Amino acid sequence: MATDLRLAYADIDQELFDVDQIPMTTRDVRSIGEMLFDVDYLARQLLIDVDGDDAGTLLRSWPTMVAAAEDLWASLPGRRPGVDERDRPMTSLAAQAATIEASLTGRTAWPGQGPTNPRLDQMTQTLVNAAALVRLYGAEIPLEQSDAHRDLEAARTRIMHGLYLTAHAVNVALHHNGRDRVNDARESGRRARLAQHHSPYAVAPIGAWLDRMTACENTAHSYLSDQFTQALAGEAVRPVEDPSRLFQALANWDIQTHRALVRQLEPSNILLITRTQSLIAGASMVLVDAAATAGILEPSDRLVPAIANAGYSWSNLASRWGDLAPPGARIREPLARAAAEVRAAYRQITHDTTTLASPEVIAERPGLPQAVTATLRAVEASSELAVVVAERADNPNLIGPARALSRRAHNDVESGLATPPAEGDVVWVSPADILAKRLVLLPPPVSETLRAASDAAIDATNSASAAATLHQRHHKPARTDAVPGSRSRAAPEGRRPPIPTPAAARR
Repeated sequence: MATDLRLAYADIDQELFDVDQIPMTTRDVRSIGEMLFDVDYLARQLLIDVDGDDAGTLLRSWPTMVAAAEDLWASLPGRRPGVDERDRPMTSLAAQAATIEASLTGRTAWPGQGPTNPRLDQMTQTLVNAAALVRLYGAEIPLEQSDAHRDLEAARTRIMHGLYLTAHAVNVALHHNGRDRVNDARESGRRARLAQHHSPYAVAPIGAWLDRMTACENTAHSYLSDQFTQALAGEAVRPVEDPSRLFQALANWDIQTHRALVRQLEPSNILLITRTQSLIAGASMVLVDAAATAGILEPSDRLVPAIANAGYSWSNLASRWGDLAPPGARIREPLARAAAEVRAAYRQITHDTTTLASPEVIAERPGLPQAVTATLRAVEASSELAVVVAERADNPNLIGPARALSRRAHNDVESGLATPPAEGDVVWVSPADILAKRLVLLPPPVSETLRAASDAAIDATNSASAAATLHQRHHKPARTDAVPGSRSRAAPEGRRPPIPTPAAARR
């Protein structure tokens, strides 16, 4: 959804900056379309690295997410009078999720009562925020225009696609959970009774939940069949209206990461930091390429490879911190919100609806000079952040899920990344701890490779920082006339922002 219907800037952050320079917001300032795209992004990330230990938390969070999606769906304007056939899949999906929630309530058998999944909870909150925006400003949408109807259909498609990906992620987690149960039984000498449907790992009680989640996934798929790409093709493109947005987003991200790292931070939060730094590096490569196409920056044989290497190092570090994050670990809300705004600010410049825009298209967009300046400054600052993150890896009391750490330890030794033990094969984590799903101290190979990955990130970010500094010194990008984010950009406290014009309020 491309509507620029944002909540007011509020709660000026006065701790690190003067309010006349850079106002920091503590509310979600993304458009509805950006929120829906982020739900899709988070669902894809979940699908990439979900494992069996996530199955219980995902099941508990699923009904709440569907309820939030149904509420947003119902709040979208332009519904046909009477029974709208487009609503049937969502209504059916909500009913299926409601029965799952009823089965979970008061249940003593697996998964029982317990923590929910923080990533699904974040997606749920994003859907709730989007519904609140629709209710506030939905009356401003020009329903008499055909492009508004196409944009609304694209919004429905994005909502359903986020649910489809998430349902599939829950199914993958259930499958992995069943596989872990079978492997644990075999290793302990017990007989595993294999299922005859879905897969041999659909053992009790996993099989029944797989049946129900497969029904949910199929319901979402029935809506998306043969119309996903066509519907998204009608999504309105919101032009870049605030050239300082990326500067503000990256400044806020820098503040939130340092505030978070002052504390004894949970691995799940460091995972978000390292993943976002990898995203910043990737987006920086795109902007530098576009800036060279536009003639804003001179082409460089050193800058782009250095940034690419830094991005790879951040990504490798993220995968290792991901092993330490236990299921149900919470993410600091200000940090998650700042990361979401960074993703949205970059995407506004680098993407064309659902795909990455070409360098020629990005080169013509207003705000590219300011974006290049902001992203190169973020690359420069990343070297200091890598040092702070590395300090967290030196903590001898770091713990993580037993199963994930056992796999990582054996893989690192077998691949030659960690020093092999002199005594030969070693059981780094006891089977009892794995079976009980305990949190254990990092095995020596994991500690060794985590520190090595941290050192590699420091080296790579130092090189990228030096290349960015040198390139800006000799080939300065266009500068803004004033410091981005002056007080004039913030709405007065207690007042809502101006209502967008119909041209901007496509949704």
